[in-house]
Amino acid sequence: MKHLFLILLTATFCASEKKNTSQTFNNTNTNFEINQEKLKSKILFSRKKDKDNGWSIYAINPDGTKEEVIIPFKSGQGEYNPNVSVNGYSILFNTYRYGGWKLAAFDLETKKTKRITTTSNYFYNGAYSPNEKKITYEKVGRGEKTKICIADSNGQNETVITNSMQAFENRVPVWTPDGKSVIFYNNKNSVNDIYIYNVLDKSITNLTNNDGGNDFNPSVSPDGKQVAYFSDRNGFLDVYIMDINGKNQVCITSKLRSKYNEYNFYKDSNLFWVFKISWSPNGNQLVFSNTKSNNTDLFTINKDGTGLRQITFTPKSEYTPVWGMINM
Repeated sequence: MKHLFLILLTATFCASEKKNTSQTFNNTNTNFEINQEKLKSKILFSRKKDKDNGWSIYAINPDGTKEEVIIPFKSGQGEYNPNVSVNGYSILFNTYRYGGWKLAAFDLETKKTKRITTTSNYFYNGAYSPNEKKITYEKVGRGEKTKICIADSNGQNETVITNSMQAFENRVPVWTPDGKSVIFYNNKNSVNDIYIYNVLDKSITNLTNNDGGNDFNPSVSPDGKQVAYFSDRNGFLDVYIMDINGKNQVCITSKLRSKYNEYNFYKDSNLFWVFKISWSPNGNQLVFSNTKSNNTDLFTINKDGTGLRQITFTPKSEYTPVWGMINM
């Protein structure tokens, strides 16, 4: 992994689940119908295409087959960090096409892209709320610590939810499926821990309380009962799963450990953005990025730690995977 760190140093921070029925989705005072006939289980990720200077966003089947570009490289450092709406029709993603990292939404039916964030700040890791009326994301200005925000899905009416923790970095927010909480990570106690923000009472609770390492880049299971996240507490880039209340923290990737994925968040902090985890739509598996060579590849694994499988084998690295039901 040391060779990979050097290569990436310049690219810093700055089985189908298709159903043949329609489903009505109810959450937080909203109601919309999802046409399952049009949705396919896909994994999205970022990778440089051919001789492009920046990333494109690709889609593949969960077994690694049928790869195609969904959002092609536009300019600058490109496109990455896709997030799929619940109805499968929109992708919220990071893009450099507007000068510096901003958020944009790509409509999978019209193939049109709409800019979401409009200020000069940098924005990262956008995620749709379950009812698709809200988004959460990171926001950072020059010389500032990174904030977690909630806004309307068009980027308006922004609220910072981490004011009480603004002396520290706050990153990678994700919604719980009920829309009542946002989970993220923060380095308040000199190590990174996973926290949960309650939208109703605005309380923030440390879930991992890990003194021996760093926990980061969380992902919440579709049933809202578990959280997957990365941890370097054993000196490797491991995937852990815990209950939503922070109990029963279990490593599920010990079989992947090697000299290539030895990891320390602070020594190798330039790479934290590369590694993402995402649950399968049925909640039985996860996809994540990791290394077993000098490359970053994508892997799937059952939530009990069985069935570890590498699904990408290209000479280029694959980053920031997300697994969703996509209108394709």
